[in-house]
Amino acid sequence: MEGTGKLFYRQEPALREHYTVACLPSRDHPPFDYADLIGDVLNVLKEEQAAKATIVAESFGGTVALQFAIQHPELIDRLVLINTFPYFRRRIRLYLGLILLPFTFIPLGNAVREFFYKMALGFEGVQREDIAKLCECSFSHGYGTSRNRMRLVKGLDVRDQISKISVPVTMIASARDKLIPSVKEARWMASLLPDARVIILPEHGHTPLVTADFSLASVLT
Repeated sequence: MEGTGKLFYRQEPALREHYTVACLPSRDHPPFDYADLIGDVLNVLKEEQAAKATIVAESFGGTVALQFAIQHPELIDRLVLINTFPYFRRRIRLYLGLILLPFTFIPLGNAVREFFYKMALGFEGVQREDIAKLCECSFSHGYGTSRNRMRLVKGLDVRDQISKISVPVTMIASARDKLIPSVKEARWMASLLPDARVIILPEHGHTPLVTADFSLASVLT
């Protein structure tokens, strides 16, 4: 979700009992576009010599995975999407975020951002140590990278291509997600797919992968 690939630490040990796990960090040197990010996924599969893979993607990463599945279905065994979207419907929030983004990278703005970040995650039941790791990773990239990603989200709209995804898809949606309407998005996408299931997490927010009571390995097995 935050682009470092470091927040899979709760899920990785159990997954490694059945899978080879490769965590892909998103680019942190703008400019880049979705074609670059899709190419990075291709490079990982090539390096791992994997004919196919289970692709797990959360939030912004899910927007990359959706397009990867549309363009390269032959490389996917299963697609797992967590709290993501084919189009960011809350446009006012997105435009406001682009306007306010520069202020969040000055000392006072960064402190305010971190305060509200920690408060929101605390309400979602994320443990303190996990909040600290999430904040450390989320705030590790610079303004240019954040702006680049937000601009990609602004221009994203693959709603008319969702039905082209032919691989099995598991959608995990958190009912307490404050960033996007994850349950609504998951159900809408699933309605257009030939092989999809939706798993709703009633007590989770936008970041279930870092919570102690969610097991991706259980979902996959």
